Amino acid sequence: MNKFIRNLVAVGAILTVFSGCSFFATNPEKDGNKIVKDGLKNFYDVNVSSLDGTFKGKFVDKSAKDLSVDLAFSGSGDMKDPENILLNLKFDGSGMMEGQGENISAEVKVDKSDLYFIVSNISSFGGLVPADMVKPLIGQWWKTQVPQDMIDSLQNSSFFGDESELTSEEKKMKNLLKDTQFFTDAKYIGEENGDYHYETVLDKEAIKTFVKNAGEIYEESVSEEELATLETNLKDVQLKSEFWVGVADKTVHKLKFNFETTDPVAGAKVDGILTVA
Repeated sequence: MNKFIRNLVAVGAILTVFSGCSFFATNPEKDGNKIVKDGLKNFYDVNVSSLDGTFKGKFVDKSAKDLSVDLAFSGSGDMKDPENILLNLKFDGSGMMEGQGENISAEVKVDKSDLYFIVSNISSFGGLVPADMVKPLIGQWWKTQVPQDMIDSLQNSSFFGDESELTSEEKKMKNLLKDTQFFTDAKYIGEENGDYHYETVLDKEAIKTFVKNAGEIYEESVSEEELATLETNLKDVQLKSEFWVGVADKTVHKLKFNFETTDPVAGAKVDGILTVA
């Protein structure tokens, strides 16, 4: 009998190894909220990546004409060293502003402190961009310097700065961002190309708690009145997001979102997709 039990345990162990399962394995259906949270937490630490995405939005303002935007972009970036930023980004945008169609196509490159850009096409944007200013820009690469205040901002940023050089407040803010569960009710859609796919909704209570805790970090307490105003504004906001989280690296690789405000005076609806590799 003891030999039988030993053999049974051995077979079970082998099957467990080869099936990639264990008693402590992540359950993608039950652990969705944690998987999404950890995926975002790891995503915040990604400094080198290729990316592409699209954004489509419509903005309604009762005091002005509606605005619609359609933007597509792709490129790559290396933010490991804020003093030696590398970025290559192409984008094409179109939209309607004050009843008139507008468009722009351009490419931007950043190499350390040098910024290069080329404009392939651009409309007048209702006369805001004069034709005599646009004509010399079309089809030519131009070079300028990245503004020093932008470089300083990145170097001191909680996201890109050397963590050993961050202030106590910045370290606390970085940890607060990573530890906050902004999205909840994660619904498991399935596994796709090595990613867990989830649908989520915005946790509005988490937003309120985040704002309150951020104020405490910087010793700027948020009043009950301000929190009440935030809660009122959040009632008009709906944000549904989908996340694709890597099974192996536990990092968000793709985000799709639908943002909508139902403010009767100034509303907006924005759909977007961002893919990072």
